Amino acid sequence: MAFLFFILFPIFILGFVSYYVTSSTLKNKVGEETLQTLNALDLNLDMVISEVNTLSNYIASSREVQDFLMYNDEQSMLDFYNQGQAIAGLLYGQSKIDNLVLYNATEQVYSFKRTIPPTYQQFLESDYYQYLVAEEGRPVWLSTDQSSQFIDEHPIILQGRAIKDVNTLRDIGYLILEVKLERFDEVFKSLEQIGSQEMIVNQSGEIVYSLNHQMIGDTVDLPGRMGMNQSGTLIDNWDQEKSLISFIPITLNDYEPAQYFLLSIKPWSFITNETKVIRQVTIILVILVTVFVISFKQLFLNKIIHFITDFENNMKKIEKGQLDTRMKAFPIWELNHLAMGFNRMVKEISSLLSRIKGEQERKRKAEFKVLQNQINPHFLYNTLESINSLAALSGNRDISKMTINLGKLLRISINAADKVSVRDEVRHVISYMEIQKVRFEDRFTFEIEVDKQLESYYVLKLVLQPLVENILIHAFKRNQVDGIIRIRGGIAGSDGYFLVEDNGVGIPENVLETFKHCNQGSETHSQNIGCGVMNVQERMKIYYGQRYGMMICSEENKGTTIKLTFPISEGEQDDL
Repeated sequence: MAFLFFILFPIFILGFVSYYVTSSTLKNKVGEETLQTLNALDLNLDMVISEVNTLSNYIASSREVQDFLMYNDEQSMLDFYNQGQAIAGLLYGQSKIDNLVLYNATEQVYSFKRTIPPTYQQFLESDYYQYLVAEEGRPVWLSTDQSSQFIDEHPIILQGRAIKDVNTLRDIGYLILEVKLERFDEVFKSLEQIGSQEMIVNQSGEIVYSLNHQMIGDTVDLPGRMGMNQSGTLIDNWDQEKSLISFIPITLNDYEPAQYFLLSIKPWSFITNETKVIRQVTIILVILVTVFVISFKQLFLNKIIHFITDFENNMKKIEKGQLDTRMKAFPIWELNHLAMGFNRMVKEISSLLSRIKGEQERKRKAEFKVLQNQINPHFLYNTLESINSLAALSGNRDISKMTINLGKLLRISINAADKVSVRDEVRHVISYMEIQKVRFEDRFTFEIEVDKQLESYYVLKLVLQPLVENILIHAFKRNQVDGIIRIRGGIAGSDGYFLVEDNGVGIPENVLETFKHCNQGSETHSQNIGCGVMNVQERMKIYYGQRYGMMICSEENKGTTIKLTFPISEGEQDDL
């Protein structure tokens, strides 16, 4: 599924974008080319209209035509006809004029082809007559849809004008030229494009001209986005088929606003025929990739999946203690390398567990022998009690006091528990200092001030005595007789703390730096600090975590302060 998604999805996106961009580019390119073609058609139509206008100007200004219309002089018209071989050439050659019709004020009608044109009365009742009068001699063109209302014949385009007396400028007659559609056919055929059809339609959608003459007079639905004020291209349905429609507004009479559209319709399927190759290539590529992915899965991925499943099952067996589990060989080199590595790892684990088991067994036996050789604590306590009694009977109070304090020290030291109450820890250090006072001949004094509430909580045992021992060994000079050791304890939030202070010689800066490195994990030790102090720090961090332990502040010749922090608890059950 991942292969199909990450490969096929980009292909679909690429194909869609390519198809869309190509179609959009084709629309713009073909639309621009078609608009250029329509503009060329419009220019050629203007040339045809100009040719007919030139002919009608010549006829309207002819003296023979003027005499015929003014005096009803048929001879003048005959002379005009006889000498009008050039006119005949224009009528049948260049301009493709199908007929020439003249109306004069005496209601006479002259037709060049001797056909029966509309009567003078019919002419006066038509809208065309009103157009000619209103334009005062300017040419007036009628399209096929308009001319059919005047001449009920095959589709034809008319050009007419009022003929005025050159002297008085009054209307003396009217000229109508019937222009053959073949003249327009020549223009459209010269610029005809493959796969498209060009035509002229009016604003109502009625086709007024098309190379397919059978379509003239049909009505089509024009897209609503077509406007008479500008040209353009759009994609819309034409005759129930998606097509590219290009249009420009045109007029047959220069003095009138645009009333018609010159259209070019190209079926969209014809334009996008080239883009079908992109779609077909995309489909073929998708099929090939799908076949490749399925084959890759069957030939390669299934082996990897089988290996992963087997690997997972063997791991579960190892977790259950089945250390005799082994992976089988696989044909793929990388997977076989992993399998052999797994087997070596399990073998090493099995061997390591066997060695650890043997070492633990030997350690247990050694500890058992040590316990067997240990002196019975009760025998030791009874012996100390006997010494105390003898000292008291002989009146030696110092020996008696030292014996009592030594017994208290031994009781806590021999205690197997890891933690003791703060009260017992303080008693232990007091017993130790009482013994040392006798040894040092009262050259130091000590002060104890511990919060009563803190005494009921528990702390790791033997954390104060090593600190006091370090002070007695390193802090006081041999001849010093005013040494002071202060121990204070309290509660700060959820933590308990001890402050152990002395007025000794202090700790040198390089020794403090060594302690800092040791606290950060270095194996360097300072004899000036003492192994006991470092032992307390390590035990605190192992037992309570890195955020607890000691902080030492010292200044040479002014003394040292050690702050020891620990989490407070009511007893062992609170640690569970």
